[in-house]
Amino acid sequence: MSITSAYFVFFLFLLFLLFYLCPVRHRWLVLLAGSVCFYLVAGAIRFLPFLVFTSGVVWICARQIGRCYEALDEKLKAEGLDRTAKKALREQYRKKARRLLCLALILCIGLLCVTKFTKYAVRYLNLAAAALCGRAPFHAEWVIVPLGISYYTFSVVGYLLDVYWKRYSYEPDFLRFFLYAIYFPHIVQGPISRYSLLGQELKKELRFDSRRIAFGMELMLWGFFKKLVIADRLNQFVSAVYNGQSQAGSIYIVAILFDAFQIYTDFSGYTDIVRGASQIFGVELEQNFNHPFFSKTVPEYWRRWHMSLGGWFKDYVYYPCTISHFMKRLNKWAKNTLSERGSRFTAVVFPVFVTWVLTGLWHGTGKTYLCWGIYYSTLITISAAFQPEFEALTKLLRIRTETFSWQLFRMLRTFCCFMGGRLLTRPGSLFNTRRVIWNIFHNLCPWCLTDGTIFQFGLDWPQLCLLAVSILVLWAVSMMQERFSVREALERQNIVFRWIIIFTAIFSILIFGIYGQGYDASAFMYEAF
Repeated sequence: MSITSAYFVFFLFLLFLLFYLCPVRHRWLVLLAGSVCFYLVAGAIRFLPFLVFTSGVVWICARQIGRCYEALDEKLKAEGLDRTAKKALREQYRKKARRLLCLALILCIGLLCVTKFTKYAVRYLNLAAAALCGRAPFHAEWVIVPLGISYYTFSVVGYLLDVYWKRYSYEPDFLRFFLYAIYFPHIVQGPISRYSLLGQELKKELRFDSRRIAFGMELMLWGFFKKLVIADRLNQFVSAVYNGQSQAGSIYIVAILFDAFQIYTDFSGYTDIVRGASQIFGVELEQNFNHPFFSKTVPEYWRRWHMSLGGWFKDYVYYPCTISHFMKRLNKWAKNTLSERGSRFTAVVFPVFVTWVLTGLWHGTGKTYLCWGIYYSTLITISAAFQPEFEALTKLLRIRTETFSWQLFRMLRTFCCFMGGRLLTRPGSLFNTRRVIWNIFHNLCPWCLTDGTIFQFGLDWPQLCLLAVSILVLWAVSMMQERFSVREALERQNIVFRWIIIFTAIFSILIFGIYGQGYDASAFMYEAF
């Protein structure tokens, strides 16, 4: 059940009625039942055991870790214990907690890796077997990739690590924890929610609030506009270019530009829809996008794009990597051997490299996503390492860094860096990426944009004009959102003006939305991750 379908709207309406007819103290059970039904319909019953297994393993191990710490605190209160005895007790219970943590991580991350990487590994095993024996005996038809496994695995593993690091206490009720894991707005495509935020939101008294419901529906409309009017229309052109024969370089340049807007409006549109749906029930999901195309540097871009994933890797991969024993030894060697600047560079390069390679592998298997991770780790490392030179160069060239033109240049530079990253993955293989780059530099053919060739990829002139207007609306609203809350500003207007805006949005979606033309228009790009 796609969230852009009429079935989802009907499901949401029915769940809304049941939710608010139910007594307040039992409303979380309505959300749990609705989330299970949504997952069964959206995925299939065969996916549910994977989610139950991952959630059960994490909940049991986190509870046991929490009880270890409770037992340790009780024993430390006993009289007559000296410092040596207390240290021995702490080490004993820390080892037990560490064993439970490792067991849960092996089972959960192992299941994620098996489902995501087995088919890729089998392909190379068959190539090796064919070279040695002349046949390909391996297959991976048995592998199932459960719906949303990358998202719910990271969510529950983050909770497990928080309990292990004593950031938060464990959840004693499995059904409460399972609701956090399977909560329908975020199960398929995120955000990757923290238990300290979403788990506590789901424990609140979820009461009826007409203002919040109106805000949620308005946010859903904005998400539907981005997805159905912009993203799915761009998909017609981008898919036709990349799935067809080799094209002129100018056509590829347009496809690269369109692809950048497509993935943004597709993913952020999904996030707006599910955040709005969650707000209807009184539950706030984390913001996942903060207008990333206004970013002036690559690190800032990734603080604004897929913010929940970036925050997860920062807290659970980057920071632990920087304080690991290996990094402590490496930093000590760098301070004794290298210059001050060299030691600072050494302290940054390894954690950044590990974090971004793992981020690339989270997005997908194969050489393309590995290169994608290396690409961004290189850009971020260069940005940090050569910051003094960049500042000196701007002074040498007498660039006024406070001017609008300079800020615009920095935003365009960052946008081009993002398109470069997409160019590594969107064509489907590094061979196709090389073909696209070769055509851009050796077969540009700029007249293909004016001789009608551009209209052979699913979009005619009126469609392109509609896209231009839609992207202009997207830019204008995004500019306003950078400065104030558009929904609150709309709330302060006269009722006639408010309903004109709302009805304009509804009819724009109904009239100009794409609802399937030979491809799955309702599918979201990040569902594949």
